[in-house]
Amino acid sequence: MITSYVEESPTKKTMRIEIPAEDVGAAAESVARTLAREVRLPGFRPGKVPVEIVKKRFAEEIRGEVLERLVQESLGEALQEKSLIPLGKPKIEDVSYLVGAPLSFRVDLEVRPPVHVKDYRGLKVPSESTVPADAEIDGVVARLRESHAAYEPVEDRPAADGDFALVDISGSYPAGDGKDFEHEKVLVEVGGEKTMPEISANLRNAEAGARATFQKDFPADAGDPEFAGKTVLYTVALHALKSRRLPNVDDDFARLALTPRDGEPPEGANLESLRLRIRESVEHDKAEGLKEKKRRAVLDGLLALNEVEAPASMVESEVDSALKEYARFMARQGVDLKEAKLDWNKLREEARPSAVKRVKEYLLLDAIGEAEKIEVTDTELDAELKRRAAAMGMSASELRSALAGADRLEGVREELRIDRVVDFLLAEAISAPSA
Repeated sequence: MITSYVEESPTKKTMRIEIPAEDVGAAAESVARTLAREVRLPGFRPGKVPVEIVKKRFAEEIRGEVLERLVQESLGEALQEKSLIPLGKPKIEDVSYLVGAPLSFRVDLEVRPPVHVKDYRGLKVPSESTVPADAEIDGVVARLRESHAAYEPVEDRPAADGDFALVDISGSYPAGDGKDFEHEKVLVEVGGEKTMPEISANLRNAEAGARATFQKDFPADAGDPEFAGKTVLYTVALHALKSRRLPNVDDDFARLALTPRDGEPPEGANLESLRLRIRESVEHDKAEGLKEKKRRAVLDGLLALNEVEAPASMVESEVDSALKEYARFMARQGVDLKEAKLDWNKLREEARPSAVKRVKEYLLLDAIGEAEKIEVTDTELDAELKRRAAAMGMSASELRSALAGADRLEGVREELRIDRVVDFLLAEAISAPSA
């Protein structure tokens, strides 16, 4: 029976359970008798070993089985009595198990907090035009010109700002805290925004064949963790100089920009159709951006109006997921995680605030879904699996089998349900002009 129960917080509960001595004795007797029928000992026929001998010879085994059986049975009854559904495995502590005495132990567990969401209808979301301005269209055209630029050799003068230098760039770490690297035949713009200022400084007034070495100290808060807080010794070798010639903005340029990588330009392609294609693309991107702003607005509004505690186990799981995704991203960038010497403890702490926020958002959205009876049918789940499978180049049945094998099929259903809850909130929201 439960002898004490403490609600330390909406998510953390502690209780002490005690099982009467006579129940403990009866369980021990039952285990011993069962064992006596099963064990084989020299001098005794199978099933005829005296119980008292079994109790002496297998005392530890009997004790272990009694402890496990009674703890699990009594814990299950206690959880049912308190209507608790634990997150993760409850922690059993402070066990007292003496012969002839009651069995007692403490249980520390975490549960999902009760969530009662208020004021989730009529949340304010931004309202803004998604119609592109002419300046935005011109900006895309300018970038397209740059992507179709021609590069011509410069041989009669040294490098100047605006030139493009074909260089080899190598780097080493004097302190031995990084992995040496070398990038061959890289095209960099002298004085360009995307070019490291130190590289531009060493290329100005240089001619083909020149070689420069310099040292750069990166700050601790540098964006790339590969360089943050480290000193790198760079060597830049200049192979050739080029000047960039941009194409004229005319129908010929439009046909070039509209031509697929392997194919012919669409019939009737001209500058007007290019600008129309760009306008449609920009408007689509702006609409998607506005949709994300609205989504963020309803979630922030929910958090501002509703207090909810994020269970530690859910937060830790979310942190683990974020770090795994970060590790996969770094690996895709070619970073050797073993050599990178990342401070995973620091990264965990940095990821925690966002993880707490995501857990709170999920708890609120889940509660709204329950209140509004928002569900995802098997038919809708099948349609989503077909959509995902097509994008991945596999059959829906293959994807379903893979997800089921990884115990993730219902996770997809839950993702859809939560997305549907957000759609519900957006439909109920009130648009307000962006500041």
